[in-house]
Amino acid sequence: MKKSLVFITLSLLIYTASAQQNNIQNTINALKYNELDKAKKAIDLAAENESTRNSNKMWAFRGKTYLAIYDSKTFKNLDPDAAIKAVASFTNCLKGDKDNIYKDEVTGLLIASTLRLYNSGIDAFHAGDFNTATANLTAIFDVFPFDKDKTLTRSNISPETLNNDLYSIAMGAKNLPEAKKYLQKLIDVKYKSSKIYIDMSRIYLTEKDTTKALEYIEMGRNLFDDDIKLINAELTLYIQQGKTDVLLDKLNKAIESSPDNELLHYTQGLVYKDKKMLDKAEASYKKVIELKPDHLDANYELGALYFNRAVEWNNKSGALPMSETKKMKEYDDKANAEFKKSIPYFEKVHELNPNELSVIQSLMKVYRITGDDAKFTAMKELLDKLKGPKAKVGMSKDEVLKVMGQPEKISETQTSSGKTELLYYNNLKTSINIDANGKVDYINTNK
Repeated sequence: MKKSLVFITLSLLIYTASAQQNNIQNTINALKYNELDKAKKAIDLAAENESTRNSNKMWAFRGKTYLAIYDSKTFKNLDPDAAIKAVASFTNCLKGDKDNIYKDEVTGLLIASTLRLYNSGIDAFHAGDFNTATANLTAIFDVFPFDKDKTLTRSNISPETLNNDLYSIAMGAKNLPEAKKYLQKLIDVKYKSSKIYIDMSRIYLTEKDTTKALEYIEMGRNLFDDDIKLINAELTLYIQQGKTDVLLDKLNKAIESSPDNELLHYTQGLVYKDKKMLDKAEASYKKVIELKPDHLDANYELGALYFNRAVEWNNKSGALPMSETKKMKEYDDKANAEFKKSIPYFEKVHELNPNELSVIQSLMKVYRITGDDAKFTAMKELLDKLKGPKAKVGMSKDEVLKVMGQPEKISETQTSSGKTELLYYNNLKTSINIDANGKVDYINTNK
């Protein structure tokens, strides 16, 4: 009797294991005919069963199933978490693949799934689904050990950029403790962004800790000493504390010791601007340009100073009664003189940063007012070009090439749905994914 029971139990175990192996084969067959609902049902059963749940083959085909679901217009609604399940499945397959049986095939599929997961996470962030966004991006950290060719890095996805995205998501969710956690990780590796120091400072300001707020701004200034946003943040902190005179005194003493330091003169100009001492601000900006003619921000500030003076004279002219023609002409002449004074400084900024829209628009206005029709037309044409057509989701590859030109690099990946391509436009910090149907399915831009 005991032998019979043992035999029956053993038979049941063999039958169960065989049934689960059949579920994997059923998945393979269903994938072949794009019957993704049947593939999902079969592979889910195999994933739940003890005899196949740790099978590398099961993980490989589970990944293929969920990647196909994510890519499918017909079956996409089968599982909203298809991308993260595909990434987890391929990752588990490679972790257990000690003999590298699946390495060549699955690695490419893992990277392709990860790119989709990243895109899905960013979409969730923009839709305000912060929990999904966080879960999707966090899952990507497990993928980096398998990205030997650095495909993700070339697509601007790295542990640092993920931490940067995760802090942005936490800020969006108003989860300041989480934001601080990711910001500190970025600060610890000296991530090349001045914004992280500004945002960390702002968080401490919400906690009423102005000492820590200023500490992080100063930390950022040590790394990005000429960063205008950090300079403004430092200035703002002194203004909020009613200590601009303290800052100005520090600057004046520093200038006495280092008279050729253009950064000190520039910051001094900003303080004078805040205190409405515009003649002194003008002198400071001119000193900066004397020391460093290509100083973009000083050229912009001086151009803006003259431009704003011109606008003030225009406003005074417009406020006069029509009978005051002599006074009106006097004010208009002063406005035109100030507009003309702004031109060389705005032109220098345009030379240094040709795609800055605000400067192009300012130049258009002064060229129109001063009657330089040729330069006005050139600026207008440039503005129209910069605001012109760009790549969009749904475009064909040929349409992308027509509006974007040839990419610096094209990376191809073979997926269960066919060949996909990733077009890299490094000069625009943009990568564009072309799906198996030859259409753009996502665009990743990091400005």
